[in-house]
Amino acid sequence: MKFLKIFLWSVFLLSLFSCGSDDDICIGGEATPRMKLKFKTKSTGKMKTLDSLYVKVNYGNGWLPVVAKAKVDSVFIPLRVDESPFTEILVGVKKAEINSKVKVNYTTATQYVSPACGIKKIYENVTAQLEVSDAVIDLEQNQTQITDENKTHLFLLF
Repeated sequence: MKFLKIFLWSVFLLSLFSCGSDDDICIGGEATPRMKLKFKTKSTGKMKTLDSLYVKVNYGNGWLPVVAKAKVDSVFIPLRVDESPFTEILVGVKKAEINSKVKVNYTTATQYVSPACGIKKIYENVTAQLEVSDAVIDLEQNQTQITDENKTHLFLLF
């Protein structure tokens, strides 16, 4: 009986002190950041809310639709996470006419986050050029680094 008590107390104390570590949970916002786009009117420079927006991105396997929204003032676009130095984006305000082509160039670096999250990509030296103008008339660069999703990185001028 004495052996059983000692054994149970040992198991209890061991379990009590072994649970003191942090959980391996990746908290939101620690993953690879997406590029934040906002919209302006070219003639006035004022912020604009679009009635509809359609965005496709080429991740190396052809064009994939990533955004189809109504009444939108900003969107988050995931960039490529492979070794490609650019991401191509098609933007349109009508589903049948997604013709404005934006090429986003960058260099990438990796940053260790935690055991649960692993590493994330950081985009540096970000530049964008409007290759085909249609609904989007021009671009306005706001940030040259994408390290989080708090700041607007690029303005599309309509």
